[in-house]
Amino acid sequence: MSRDPRKKSPVNTMTSKLSIYFAFIAIVVGATLFVLSQAMLYWLEDELNLRTLQNSVGTAIVQFKHEAKSPLNITNSIRAYNRIEDLPKKYLALTQYPLGFLDEIHDAGFEDLFFYRTEYIQNGKRYPLMLIMNAEHVELSPTEWRNINLISLIVMLVLFILFGFAIIKLTRRLITPVTQLSQQLKSTDPNSHFSVPRDSATEFNELADSLNSYRQQNEKLIRQEQAFARYASHELRTPLTVIQGATWLLKQKTEPEYQTRQRDRIAKAATDMQHTIEALLSLVKQEQAKENVQLRIINRSELEHIIDYVRPLAESKGLSITLQMHCEPKILPSESVLRMLLINLLNNAINASDSGVIVIDVAQDSIKVTDHGTGLNESELSSEGHGLGLLIVDALCQRYDWGFNLSPAPQTGCIATLKFAQ
Repeated sequence: MSRDPRKKSPVNTMTSKLSIYFAFIAIVVGATLFVLSQAMLYWLEDELNLRTLQNSVGTAIVQFKHEAKSPLNITNSIRAYNRIEDLPKKYLALTQYPLGFLDEIHDAGFEDLFFYRTEYIQNGKRYPLMLIMNAEHVELSPTEWRNINLISLIVMLVLFILFGFAIIKLTRRLITPVTQLSQQLKSTDPNSHFSVPRDSATEFNELADSLNSYRQQNEKLIRQEQAFARYASHELRTPLTVIQGATWLLKQKTEPEYQTRQRDRIAKAATDMQHTIEALLSLVKQEQAKENVQLRIINRSELEHIIDYVRPLAESKGLSITLQMHCEPKILPSESVLRMLLINLLNNAINASDSGVIVIDVAQDSIKVTDHGTGLNESELSSEGHGLGLLIVDALCQRYDWGFNLSPAPQTGCIATLKFAQ
């Protein structure tokens, strides 16, 4: 059984992984700083003592020139000698160090000390000068060093805890939005909404907004696809049924007038199917295809032909259709697309009305279909109308950058507006 080489782990483990990673870094940095601080303290302590010892040379020389006796106590911890024979026996080994020697000496024969060997001239004669400082009197004691180390460790431990707490809070703040979005993506609830905590970074809020926008677009596309499949099937089957029925009737009677009437029905159904197919195909053509289409003028005869198509349905309900054409605007959609748009809107207006007049108002930038029916009903508000439905109307308008709007009429009824692209 093959295994996926890519190791997968949930995003929640990132908090612990980052905590361990930064804890390791904190320990390394803390240990490095501790060692460096200890070394710096040792060096600084020795350097101060050596400089103190070196600065005491001038005092010792002045006093020896004024007949001071060797050994000379300069301070409680510094003693000066100007004769080798005055050195205590345990310090005789110091005479082997050369002139100018200045350093701390660690020797098993005596306690740790700072030693400086030089010489001075008095009355033309050279005299040796040796300064000894007892290290125990000037250096920090082991207890003091332990206290300093303990305080340093406590401070670093506190900083480590605070640093770890801050890292955990920061990683959780970064991981929580990702975890929340991941859970929301896995949710099967169609009404779920992508959201992140309010204190999340701006990018996470923008990501949630984008996901919500994409979900709305997907839902809209799904509804359009469902409406397309449902109503396209109806629109294509209707003329096919007419053609099949008329073809069968042609076999029943041979009278010329009767056969002419059936052939007209077949021709009309075929034309309707052709217009429907052209309008539906316009939805799936590439966007660049729009650039190759020239603007065309809408004339009265084209609109009257569309009105004639739905007039029988309107007259069956006692309705009349009036065309008010103020100009002949130029549009991009083909005759088939405009025919499908207006037939769908007119059918919706007819189905929503029981009496009165349906007005088609053509302006330079829009076409309005006004009825005096029951107004905006639940079916129209949910974009489920007659024919291809208002979802397909909206899709066709988007295809050509048109605006589509349904609004209540001033008194009663509804106004459907097709706004042309400028």
